Amino acid sequence: MRWPLRRRRALGSGLLGLLMALGFLIVPVSDTAVALDVYTTPGTHTLNGRQWRTTCEPYSSTVERCRTEIQATTVTYSAGRYVEKYGWTFNNLTYKPSPRAQWVGNVLATPGEHTSGGRRWKTECDTQWTGRGACRSSIWMTTYTRGSSGGYVARDQWVFNNIVRFTDSGVVASFCEPDSAVGGLRYTDPGAASGSPEPSDAVAVPGSPEPSEPGAATEGTAPATAAQDTAEPLVEATQQALAASVTIRSVQHPVYPTGVLYDRLGDIEVTGTVSGGDDGAAVAVELRDAAGVVRSSSTATLSGGAFTARLAGGFVGQATLVVTSAGGEATRAVELRRADVSLTSATRIDPLGTATITGRVAPGIGDLLVQAYAAVPGGWFKTGEARTTSDGSYQLTYRHGLGTLGTTQVRMCANLPWGSTIPSSASLGIERARIANPVISNTTAAEVSATYRSGCPVGPSGLSTIRINQQSMDGRVYRGEIIVRRSRAAEVAEVFRRTFEAGFPVYQMTNPDVFGGDDLAMMAANNTSGFNCRTVVGNPYAMSPHSYGYAVDVNPWQNPYRDPTGKWHPSTAYVQRTPVVPGMLTTTSAPVKAFQSHGWSWFSGWDWHHFEKR
Repeated sequence: MRWPLRRRRALGSGLLGLLMALGFLIVPVSDTAVALDVYTTPGTHTLNGRQWRTTCEPYSSTVERCRTEIQATTVTYSAGRYVEKYGWTFNNLTYKPSPRAQWVGNVLATPGEHTSGGRRWKTECDTQWTGRGACRSSIWMTTYTRGSSGGYVARDQWVFNNIVRFTDSGVVASFCEPDSAVGGLRYTDPGAASGSPEPSDAVAVPGSPEPSEPGAATEGTAPATAAQDTAEPLVEATQQALAASVTIRSVQHPVYPTGVLYDRLGDIEVTGTVSGGDDGAAVAVELRDAAGVVRSSSTATLSGGAFTARLAGGFVGQATLVVTSAGGEATRAVELRRADVSLTSATRIDPLGTATITGRVAPGIGDLLVQAYAAVPGGWFKTGEARTTSDGSYQLTYRHGLGTLGTTQVRMCANLPWGSTIPSSASLGIERARIANPVISNTTAAEVSATYRSGCPVGPSGLSTIRINQQSMDGRVYRGEIIVRRSRAAEVAEVFRRTFEAGFPVYQMTNPDVFGGDDLAMMAANNTSGFNCRTVVGNPYAMSPHSYGYAVDVNPWQNPYRDPTGKWHPSTAYVQRTPVVPGMLTTTSAPVKAFQSHGWSWFSGWDWHHFEKR
């Protein structure tokens, strides 16, 4: 459970100035918090000690949009000065549930980063943050926090702006279903049965004639009376000469006329001639599998000595086409190949990263819509799509499961223009692994604008910023940011790498600048942090070790601090060290063992969250 903590952020207002609105950080709360959706419930509400106000109105004929405001301090910039004002200020827009299909192509419902109207947007959908059936968008803008000297400090960052909710979760029970409205083949999973699937009635050509009795169209012309006394061998020779000569000219898919046959490309068109047959005569066409079983059949009518017949394929393997008409017969051996979609990708990726899935559709048809589906509870969820190039190859970005850990099975589905689909016969497991991916960079002045001032023991040039993946209490993986003395950066990065890999949760790791360097606020927000040029909490005459960049606090909420006056911060909830709860430090905890292996001291007993190495 979580409390929102007040902090300031800015919203741009063009030439008129900048508006500093309220943002939210995640902090603990009791399990008795009221479950109220302030974003979609019209009216004024009190939740977690804050005042909210929401109004809703039609956005379109099918979508209702709600605007939520919150009581906060705003700052407007005009005529070279900042003016603070407390009152109602914009928080976000929420679009009530509507069909997902209505949002196709809209940046508010398309994962990734976008530019629209000259502004940068970043959207995530169906993640652990949003839940299934929703998207959340942020906008890139300049925000302002009050610096340690009392002035305002500008910082560019992503600011939460929109929520879009869908009436459907996007999960489908069956994988790669064709569009029944177009008469596509229904997919039968190759692993579901050992034999080849039966031909589907769905691909029969509407209006195809029914097969007629062979005898009705194969009567030969009776011999002339003068030949009645001909010897028996001569009669046989005459009958053979009168039988029609059947020739198969072409066998191909009308939609893919290359002569190569596939199981999922729809009807097979057979053309040919019958020499010696009468116009209107029936031409029977059968497709027999390797065992001689007739898998499909059709009858055409001879016209001008030629015929065109269509019959269903729908299976894989060697086969024989048999064409008979007017006593003649022709056969041709054919092979029906499996239409498939290949897929390759990195199989172990950063939990906050993306993967590139590449592959090719066989046969190589261009401009096909290829979609990636992830196996989820209850079915399959579409995670991305792309169009094939002229040779059938494709490339798409995999974003499913951002911020989570575990392996997801992914399959591809190609959609054919006439309604059928081609499923990938194989799946690919993509694991979001415990990869901490620490990156150490030199700290900039902007990163410590609220936590450093002239006269502090160490400045930006002596600090390093570590960005590293961490896992919060709810299992979500996020990108943490911590600033420490440059000579300690490698050790701290190693500590939190081991912490993450061990599965020890770190509630949040946010730059103290976001809190304006307020340590009490950071403890209440359960923020793990390093450098912060300040005095000791409870002793304004002593400089904190954090001012030197060689101290780190971990999960202050579960690991409280007792100040010189005997008061515990941020609360007394976990002064008693049993039972052990997630995030609580013990002698066997991964962070404790990792820090101590590098010679750091743990101030257990009174400053439970504090580690230090001078």
